[in-house]
Parts: sequence; structure tokens; C-alpha cells
Amino acid sequence: MNPMARLITLLLVVAIMLSSAAAQALTPTREQVREGWERRFQKLDKNRDCKVSLEEYLVFHGAEAPLRRQFLEYEFRKYDRDGDGIITYEEHWAPVGLEDEFRGVDKNRDSRISPDEFLQGERLFHRLDRNNDGVITWDEYSEAYRKRYNGK
Repeated sequence: MNPMARLITLLLVVAIMLSSAAAQALTPTREQVREGWERRFQKLDKNRDCKVSLEEYLVFHGAEAPLRRQFLEYEFRKYDRDGDGIITYEEHWAPVGLEDEFRGVDKNRDSRISPDEFLQGERLFHRLDRNNDGVITWDEYSEAYRKRYNGK
């Protein structure tokens, strides 16, 4: 191999090693993620009672605009898994799943999503309401998700 080809090969190897090291340095460890969530929870919990109320959540995120407030209330309901009006540390830390998403949309927690609870438009609502009864059930919601993401 001629000297120029060796130099180019060496430079490519060094570049690959540096980019790999940079990517590893930018990827947080599990402990760093946990510490970040703990700091976030502490910032949300303004009165330091180890619980986050809807009001604390809205103030933290700035819910002045009505549409933003609607979205933040939905987000709050996703994390308030037991529906008691507060987010505990455990609820805040737990990953959000599809059932949490459904519960977040279902404002009155009657296990059915009505058009006034649904924020994503009439067209999508009618597509998800497979039996055209005017509400989206968990079965309809989860089936649509499975079809969309699993291609079935």
C-alpha cells in the first residue's frame, strides 16, 4: 500500500474511533437518566410534599394558552395512573405505555373516549371508532395501534 493510501486509511480509522467515542460520551448511563428524572421531579414538586399536583405541573410547563393547557392536562393524566389527581415519584418514573396514553385521552376515565375528549381531529376519531357508536373503546384504540405499528 502506498504511503498516501496508508495515511488515508489511518485517518479513517482515527475518525471512526473518535466518532464512536463521542457517541458513547453523549449516551447517558442509566444512573444519569435516573438522576435527571429525579431533578425534574424535584423541580415539578414546588411545595416539596413528594407529590406533583396538576397545578404544579401546569405552572412548571407554562399552560397559559388553552390548547397548551389541554395538552398538558392530557400529559398529566398519562402519569397520574391511579387517577388521584397527583403524580407520585413512582408514577413519574414509570415508563408510559399505550394504556397510559388511552387513559390520558379519556378525561372522565369511563373507559371510552368521546369526541370532546379527543384532541386529534374528527377525521382520525371516526377512523378509530370502528363500529361508529360515537366513542373509542380500549379495544378499538389498541387494535388501531397494533395495526399501525405492527403492520397487521
